[in-house]
Amino acid sequence: MSGTKRLFEMNQRATDLWSEGNSEPEIVTIIADEFNIKEYISKAVVDAWSENRIAKNFSYEGGRSYGS
Repeated sequence: MSGTKRLFEMNQRATDLWSEGNSEPEIVTIIADEFNIKEYISKAVVDAWSENRIAKNFSYEGGRSYGS
C-alpha cells in the first residue's frame, strides 16, 4: 500500500474517531496502534489532520485539493 493511501486512511480514521468523541491524545494512540507506527509519527499525522493540512484528494495531472 502506498504511503499516500495510508495517510488518507489515517486521516479518515482520525475524522471517525473525532466524531465518536475521542480527544486528540486518544486519537494519536489509537492510530499508532491500528497502523503499527511510532506514536511521534501518529502525533504528526493527527496534528496535520487537526490543522486541515492533509489533502483529501489529488490529481495526477498536477492539480491539488486541500482541506474539506
